[in-house]
Formats: sequence, structure tokens, C-alpha cells
Amino acid sequence: MSRLDVYYRAFKEYRKQTADNTSCQKDRTAISKADTDADKLNTTKYLCIIEDEWVRKIEAGLEFVEKAVREERQFIRVNGEVVPIEKVKRISKDSVEHLAKHSEMITHVPEDGSDDVIPDKLYMVEKLSDYAVYENRFLYMLLCYLRDFIMFRLEKIETLRRTYISDLSVSKKIETKKRTFTIETKIYEKRTDNPYPIADETSAEIVKRIENCQSIINMLLETDLMVQVAKTPMIKPPIVKTNVLKMNNNFKHALALYDYVASYKGLGFTYKEVNTDFAPYSEKLADELAESFQLTSFTAYKVGNGIEDMLETAYRSEEKRRKDEENKKLEDRIKRIKKRALESNQTLEEYALLLDERNRTLQRDSEELAVIRQEIDSLNAKIDEITLEKRELNRRFSELSGQLDEKEREIADLNQKYIEDTTSLKNTHEQEMTALQADCESRIEAKQLEFASKLQQTISEYEIRYSEMNAEKAKIETAAREVKERGDNLQNEIEAKSREFEDKYRTDYEAKAKEAKKTADKAVRELALVRGELDGMRALQGKLSPSSEYTSRERFVELQEAYVAFEKFFREQWKITKKEIRKQVLWKKREKPSVKDVGNNKKAE
Repeated sequence: MSRLDVYYRAFKEYRKQTADNTSCQKDRTAISKADTDADKLNTTKYLCIIEDEWVRKIEAGLEFVEKAVREERQFIRVNGEVVPIEKVKRISKDSVEHLAKHSEMITHVPEDGSDDVIPDKLYMVEKLSDYAVYENRFLYMLLCYLRDFIMFRLEKIETLRRTYISDLSVSKKIETKKRTFTIETKIYEKRTDNPYPIADETSAEIVKRIENCQSIINMLLETDLMVQVAKTPMIKPPIVKTNVLKMNNNFKHALALYDYVASYKGLGFTYKEVNTDFAPYSEKLADELAESFQLTSFTAYKVGNGIEDMLETAYRSEEKRRKDEENKKLEDRIKRIKKRALESNQTLEEYALLLDERNRTLQRDSEELAVIRQEIDSLNAKIDEITLEKRELNRRFSELSGQLDEKEREIADLNQKYIEDTTSLKNTHEQEMTALQADCESRIEAKQLEFASKLQQTISEYEIRYSEMNAEKAKIETAAREVKERGDNLQNEIEAKSREFEDKYRTDYEAKAKEAKKTADKAVRELALVRGELDGMRALQGKLSPSSEYTSRERFVELQEAYVAFEKFFREQWKITKKEIRKQVLWKKREKPSVKDVGNNKKAE
């Protein structure tokens, strides 16, 4: 009988004495109904979800490991030693071959050839079977690794599955006219040996399969082969892939199992925490807890008042009264029997015989009733089993209901969290958009201010440049007027002198006139070139654009003269520039010797 059964039976016997007592019922009801909002009972269990893949891999691989162990691979170890002929027990082929190679061990040869040739020493060979081959040592290392691999995970799985955490707290205060009863109880219990884990057929089945694998591994480690191999040093990774490990089917699958297990990094399972809340308490639970509180209060009251002896005396008196009452009932029964014997006109002995015969009849009936009782007991046992099964189903149903409620709460929490996260993300996005828009506007405003300042600075620089160019233009125009005036004066002077010296100096006059004309033309062209350069600079700076200002004949002629002068200047300048470019290219070619010249120089050397 387990400890839980003992406690349960004792509690049932205790409840038989108090269940129907009116005052006890009243006390229990007062306790169970008081301050129910403060009642708390939470239980925590763990549901393990075991990954099936690594279990299947180990199950499949163990089949080949078991076959590899049954092969009992070995090699013959040969130990040879030269011993005196007196110690030789058995001569083998190797002994004869060794003697043929070492004839110096024959020191006595018969002269007449009648005696046998007997050597003084002989080579003895001892052949022993050695199971400590590399492949068997690999199997032993693999089995040890699998044993530790499974034990590590199975212990964690069983610890989680068997973990039970209970948190109970009760805070009550009951006040009557003559009694104030305050209860402050906190019970926290954590145990890892709970025999009633969460009912999960899938995990229970996988745990059973893991335990079967563990049993097979322990059985293989206890075989004679592995016991012999265990005496040798264990090999260490990396594994040398011998021909047997690569070619033999059983060892090849064993090596694949080792590679899989050695590279496996996870725990092989996950778990979920299942919380169950039993508050508010059910009527039965509240009544039983009230019973336990009342019993605790009675124990403290008994010890506090020192009335244990008085209660013991009252208990014995009550037991004596009950015993006397039973004896009185027995005496009354005997009197009734005597009365019946006298009324039947029989002696007590005859009546006793009659009662004995009746008792035998009743005994036979009781035997029949015993069979019926056995049937009834078996049926009651079946009823108890069905009741236990019903309780277990109800417990599983309550657990599953709790899990369902927990899942529903999780779904509700997730929905609420989703709504909150969505709202938070939306608000965050709006805030980010507002901040980004404000940042963009501030940056745009800053860029606008920067551009406006740069534009204003550029305009100021252009205005200064324009004023400088206007001043230059005025100077150029003044110079041009001066040149023109000088040209006009020179022309007038030439005309005057030409008239004066026309006859005498006609030839000189014509030459000087031509030279003066060239000078005047050059001045005019320079003036046109300066005007064109000025207009080009203004157009380049955006200060000059086509307009009606140049539509008059005079202005258009000036523009045409400027264009012609600049075109002539460009052609002449281009000729000079081409000459300079040709000179530079030619000098570079002369400075760089050709391949032919380099070859000739080498030949000359």
C-alpha cells in the first residue's frame, strides 16, 4: 500500500466520524464560506514534446550495432619463444620452419644414422585470440556514448514530466459571539517524483521506446565481447575509417549512427508549462480543507489547554460505554434464545443441537453467499476500477479542460497583444512619419535658405563682375573712340600731307596711307573683337540674351564686324596652335627611339 493510499484511507476514516455531525458540519460551512476571494490553489505541470527523429535514428542504428557486436571480430595474436627441448609440449609447423632456418640449434647428429635428430632448443608458438581490434573498441565507445546521450536526455525528460508544483494560500476570518477564528495558510510544494504526470500517450510511448533503447545498450555493454574490450583503453575521436568501418554493412551503419549522434546539438525535446487554477474552490475541496483546518485548530486547542489526559479519559469512557452496550445486547440475545428454548418444550442441549444444525445450514448458505460475495467483490472491484478509470478520465478531462482554457486565454492574450502591437506599431509609424516629415521640412527649409544665400551671393558676385565689365567696357569704348579719333586725325593729316606732297612724295604717301589704313583697320577690328569678347562674356554669364537691341542696322553691323573679327582671330590663332602642336609631337617622336634603333644599338654593342 502506497503512502498516498494510507493517507487517503486515514482521511476517509476521519471523515466518517465527522461527516454527519451537525456541529462539525456547521463549523466546516462557516470556514468554507468565509473570504472565498482570497482562496488560491495553483498547480503547475510540464508537458514534454519529444522529437521523434533522434529516437528513430537510434532505434534503426542499434539493430546494426547489435549485429556488429555478434560478429565478435578478432585477430590471432602469435607469441613465439625459443625454449629448451625438455620444455616443448607440442611441435607445430612454425617450429619446424624455424628449426630449418636456425640449424645451429642442432648440436648432436648420430654417426650411423640410426638415431633421430634431436635439437637442443626449439621454437614454440602460442596463438591467442585477441578481441581488442579497433572496430570492437569503436563499438564499445559508441555504446558508451549512446548510453550517456540517452541518460542525459531521459533524466531531463522524466524530471520535467514528474515535476509537480503546488501553491496554496488561504486567508479567512470567522467571528461568532464567543469565538474568533483566523486562518492564514500558505503551502508551496515542489516535487519531481509525481506518479501522475500529464496524460499524454504520445510522450509516454516515446519515453517507453527510449527506455527500450537504453535497455538494449546496457545489455550489449554486458556481453562478454564488450566486457573484454572494456579492459583496453577507449579510443578517442576522430575515428579512423578503416576498411571494415567503410565496407562492412553493420559497421557502416554503426559509423553513420555515431556521426549523427556526435553532431546532434539539441536537447531533443521541448516542453510547455501547464498551469491550472482551482480558485474559486469547489464545494468538496472547500469542505475538505475546512475539515483539515478544524483538525489543526483542535490539535492546537488540545495542547494549549493541556486537556489531552481529560480527552483520553473521556475517550476510554465512551469506548467502555459502547462495549457495555454491545455486551448488553449480547445478553439480551441469550435471554431471547433461552426463552425460545423453553417455549419449544426442549432442553437447552436439544435447543443447542438444533441451533448447531441451523448454524450448519446457515454455514452452507453462507458458503453460497461467500461465492456470491466473491462475485459481488469482483464486481465491486470492477466497479472500483471503472470508478478509478472514471476519476482518471475526469482528471484528464479537467486537465485537458484546463489546458483548453489556458490555450483560449493564450489566444485571447495573443489577440490582445496583436491588437496592442498593431496599435503601437501604427502609433509609432505615425510618430516616425510626423518626425520624418518635420525633419524633411526643416531640411528643405535649411536647403532653401542655403540656396537663397548662395544665389544671393552669386547674384552679388555677378553684379560686381557686371559693374567691373561695364567699367571695362567704358574704358574700351573710350579707348576705341580715342583710337577712332586718332585714326580720323591721322587720316586727315595724311590727306593734308598727301595733297601737299602728292606730287613729290606720291610713292611714300601711298605706302604711308596703306600703313595708316592697316593701322586703322586693325584698330577697328580690335574694337570689334573687344566688343565681341565683352558680349560673349556677358552671354556666358547669362547677362546677355537675344533681344530687339541689335535689330538696328548700326548695331547689327557692329555685331557682324565683331563676329568677322573673332572668326579671323580664331583662324589665325588655330594655325599658330597647330604649328606648336606639330612641333611638340615631332620632338616626342624624336626623343623616343624606335624598336629598330634599339635592335641596331644592341647589335652595335
